[in-house]
Parts: sequence; structure tokens; C-alpha cells
Amino acid sequence: MKQQISHPATINLTEITQLLDSGRKEDFITAVELALRQVLLSLHVEGYFDHIIRKVRQETWYQYLEATWEILKPQVRTREWKTLMTHLVEISYNSRPYCVRCGECCLHGSPSLHLEDAALVIEGILSPQDLYTLRKGERAKLYAEGKLGMVRHEAIKIKEKEENGQCIFYLEKGRECAIYQHRPLQCQLQQCWDPESLKELYNKEKLSRRYLLKEDEAKLKLISVHDERCKPEELDALFSSIDQGGDETALDRILEILRYDTTFRALLTEKGAFRVEELDFFFGRSMQEIVRAYGMRVDRHEDGTYHLVFNG
Repeated sequence: MKQQISHPATINLTEITQLLDSGRKEDFITAVELALRQVLLSLHVEGYFDHIIRKVRQETWYQYLEATWEILKPQVRTREWKTLMTHLVEISYNSRPYCVRCGECCLHGSPSLHLEDAALVIEGILSPQDLYTLRKGERAKLYAEGKLGMVRHEAIKIKEKEENGQCIFYLEKGRECAIYQHRPLQCQLQQCWDPESLKELYNKEKLSRRYLLKEDEAKLKLISVHDERCKPEELDALFSSIDQGGDETALDRILEILRYDTTFRALLTEKGAFRVEELDFFFGRSMQEIVRAYGMRVDRHEDGTYHLVFNG
């Protein structure tokens, strides 16, 4: 399935809306030019405007809209404009089939690691404190689908910045990658101008904790114990039960899982077995964080008891 290209957030929607609402042909032409300039600005290829606008004007779909714009009904104009914007974005991306290191792919998340990336971890270029694990059964944003869904296979990802979701290795000042010469396979193959570029990679085997830690039986045993007591699939089933008005003990079981996960992590760090920054790699995201995907948060009262509270 083709990945949908999102429209750049920099488009001046107010100005464009005013132009489109007039219904005049000349305002339509101006709106197209303005939208295209904003798209190219977001791609850091503003100099391509003259070339691309000529190409757009040669397209049959554009010529039809320009000729009929004034007689189209408002709801039809709205629908046709959305289609036109999709064409503009696609043409703009296709105008530069090479990387200009604009940083767009780094701004919206981080890569998952594949088997080919194992050496990056083994050689210490990426450390456990740089990574986190999405465990099978978690609810998380799925990169391929661009929406929230259930993780079907374990994935190790580079961490994102808490404040904006950018990859932690993205350097905003120079729009650079701090590990560019050692970037993971997904980063090497990704081509923002070609949404199909990563299609084959989605089906390739991803790196897992057990692959990386196969020689460390002690850590693997701890991971197995934690995975058994804190299953994301069970958490999902419990929330489904609550939504359907089913098992009255579901909430108690969720709180029990949360308490175990919190205590387990605290005990390991107190004993010095793991650093706090490493826990999300070895044991996945905390259950408190996973709960947020269900629209809830965990509050801990002074007496040590946990309570689930709806966000917002």
C-alpha cells in the first residue's frame, strides 16, 4: 500500500482559503502559485519554482481546473483543491530525486533497527541508553501506516526527544545527523521524495533484544521474567474488557501490572544492575507510558497507591 504524503504544515491556509473562496480564476492561479512556493520552501528547494510551475501548467488536470474553476460549485472546488494539493506535493518531491539533507525525515521520529544494524550496537556506536524497545502487542504509532496500531513484531528504535519527537541524533542548528556516517539501514534507504523507497524494508527482519543479548543469559532471564509478568497483549485485552463493560477485575489487574513494572525497574536500578537510561531498551517502554495510548495516565498517591485517570 502506498504511503500517503502529508502536506507541509507551512502552507498559509488563511491566505489560500481567502483566494479560493472568491471563486475567481485569477485568484485560483495565485493560490496554486502560493501553495507550490510553500511546498518547495518546506523541501528546501525554492529555486525549483519556475521549473515546476511550468510542469504543473502542462498537466491536463490543472488545465481543466483553471478553465472551469469559476463555474464549479464550492463543495466541488474544495474537493478538487485537495486533489490538486496532492499532485503538487508529489510533483515537488519528484523534482529532486536526491537527498538535500533537509532533516524532514528526522523531525518526525526515529528509525527502527534491522539485523544489518547489529554492528552499530555491538561496536558501541549506539548504546542501550540511546535505544528503546517496542514489544509485541504494544500500541504505538506504526511508521508504515502512519497511525496508532498494535506492534506485531518486536522493534528496537533510536530514542526521540521528549519535547518534539525528533530523533535524538538530529542536530537542529545545522540540520545534520550526529551519526550520519554510521546511520542505520532505514536512514540510508529512506528517500522522502519516494514514499515507496522503504516498502521492501518493512518486511525485513528487525533487530531484537534476544539477538543482541544471546550471550548474556542473566539479562535474557530478567527480560523473560518481565515479559511474562508485563505483557502488552494482556494490557490491551484488559482495556478492551473495560471498554465493553466486561470483567470487573480488569482494572485491578491493570494496576497490578503497573505496580509490578514500576517496582521491577526501581529494584534493578537501586541494585546498580542497570542505569535508568537503559531500562527502555532492555525492558521496553514502561507500562505507565504504554497506558497513555489508551487515553489514560497513572497517578500515584502519597500512600503509594496507583490510580488510572483519563487524560484531558
